Amino acid sequence: MPNSWINALNAYSYPVNLGDYERAPQFPGFFNQNILGDRDSTIAFENYYQANAPHHIEVFFEVVYWKLYSQANRRDIGTSRIVDFVQTHGITSNQLWSSIQQFIISPNITNLEEIRNKLGLQTPVLAVPLTLVALANPQKFPMIDNQVARWVNSNASNHNDKRRNKLSLFNMNHPSLQDDDFPNYLNWVNWCQEVAQVLTELTSKQWRARDVEMAVFTAQRNGITLNVLP
Repeated sequence: MPNSWINALNAYSYPVNLGDYERAPQFPGFFNQNILGDRDSTIAFENYYQANAPHHIEVFFEVVYWKLYSQANRRDIGTSRIVDFVQTHGITSNQLWSSIQQFIISPNITNLEEIRNKLGLQTPVLAVPLTLVALANPQKFPMIDNQVARWVNSNASNHNDKRRNKLSLFNMNHPSLQDDDFPNYLNWVNWCQEVAQVLTELTSKQWRARDVEMAVFTAQRNGITLNVLP
């Protein structure tokens, strides 16, 4: 029953060369990782972020670039906009990390706004600020993006079966997910946590909420059908 999930997770691929950032030379000692993009190398990047972000603001810039990497036409300008705001306003790594930890404790719109404010994001977007959350605590928090939202909207009715925590359909009223979809994001978080527990019980692998999301992301992108779990 869980084989489709295992196969999807094993097929996860999101390679990123941080050195491609056009302003990488401005940050000596950073933007020098070429991430293979499978689960193991992605977890290594998550661990690097957790260990170093509280003390180095540059690591947040690396995660933003990592998140935007698949959007070749906007990854540099999107990262630089955040870099410029953070540097101009003197936002410290401790301030930003504290905001992320506060959201992890209490995931609500107010705490999400605090993260966005420190990044200089003027629109109520979800994906970039919540990536900083997910990589800080991948055990409990999956990422969210349009790929995942499309999978949820196509599969929620089937995959809510036997689940205590239910997926709800994303509105997707904007090019990127925004605050009107925040309640659906919270349902996605809770569902991923429950599915991670189910998959951990069914397999010999310890599943995290982020692992569930990586499997879903891969399934949506690669056309893999994920079995409904018992």
